[in-house]
Amino acid sequence: MKLRLTNLLIFIFLVINSYSQEKQTVITGKIFSFSGSVSNVHLINLNNLSGTISNDNGEYEIRVHLNDTLLFSSIQYEKIKIVVTKNHLNSKIMDVYLIPTTISLEEVFLHGLTGNLNIDLAKKPKDTIPKHNFVLKLSDLDKILPPDIQGPKKAPFVGPFKPLPAAATFPDYYLIALRKLKKELKSKTQFPIKIKKDLGVSYFTNNLKIPEEKINHFLAYCEYKNIIEEYNKNNLLEVIKILREESKTYNEIKN
Repeated sequence: MKLRLTNLLIFIFLVINSYSQEKQTVITGKIFSFSGSVSNVHLINLNNLSGTISNDNGEYEIRVHLNDTLLFSSIQYEKIKIVVTKNHLNSKIMDVYLIPTTISLEEVFLHGLTGNLNIDLAKKPKDTIPKHNFVLKLSDLDKILPPDIQGPKKAPFVGPFKPLPAAATFPDYYLIALRKLKKELKSKTQFPIKIKKDLGVSYFTNNLKIPEEKINHFLAYCEYKNIIEEYNKNNLLEVIKILREESKTYNEIKN
């Protein structure tokens, strides 16, 4: 009796597995941009978390089901999500066109200028820095200087001097550190917005069981795993892995 039951369970498992395999379809495609094919594009199926990368010719291959959501991601291009339709399954082809990312600079406003160079130069403020009154005369060359109070003694050795990099001063280091800090703060601020846009809020609420109002708090909880650095490197598979692992402990703490 036990043997028959075991055989029945194995048979049911094989039927279900073969059925799910039949529903899967392998689709291929090529990824383009305005400059031609795009290589090393990360492609992730957000439904089953399988992934692949386009080759040097921009070609890829992946297994999908109907209504699966595919995320195409590359550092130089805008991320896009495409839902698998019946047309994709029938043709087994999905070619994708990526749009290059645009970097916008902050606006700079110059006030008080007319656009006429002669008029603007005439309105240039006067130099208020005082002029030096030092004058060197040829007769000064014949003057006898007072004796050196240090005499023949050498200055004490204070150790090797490590010069600053060329053309670098303390204000330069301060500005570099300030820019770096601003960049890190901006990255931390933008990360929750971008990751929710890439994966969708439903991924956090349905797959990870994180309430929508707690998503930002959960992402901050994951920062110790360097999740922002991995996201900026375009390692979405590693980011998703971190989210799945940390959601378990986060939900345990929350409950």
